[in-house]
Amino acid sequence: MNIRSPAYAIASTSAVCAVCGAWTHVIALVVPPNHAVRGESAWERAPLRACLFYVEDLSEPVRAAVRQLAPWYRLARSTATGTAYWMNHCEHCGAAQEDHDLHCEPASAFMHNDGDDAAHIECLEVPEPFAAAAGGYSYEPSF
Repeated sequence: MNIRSPAYAIASTSAVCAVCGAWTHVIALVVPPNHAVRGESAWERAPLRACLFYVEDLSEPVRAAVRQLAPWYRLARSTATGTAYWMNHCEHCGAAQEDHDLHCEPASAFMHNDGDDAAHIECLEVPEPFAAAAGGYSYEPSF
């Protein structure tokens, strides 16, 4: 685990499935300001909130919450990278929705250029401890 926090949020919105073209629910995990990030030799405080992606592992309590609230978000192997990480899946056709498409492309589900698009994202605060191994994160998302 390389990120931990006393609380977290589950951000949810909709995106068009890259395979079937239907709108599907997608989520992202967000940690608040002052979460801890494992550095080279110690845990360090990160002063800004962050949206995580390429999440390779989750603590069991977080897994349980995600399974209950967003069963389409589950561990799978990426066809693009060949690595396994927690990713969204289309509610209609079951196809994996790659994190790169949801987090890294301009105007994608979790990377907005203006506040109007970001207004469609809802965040559910979870006042429970959080721990994860994440390969990527963006500071201060627009939502």
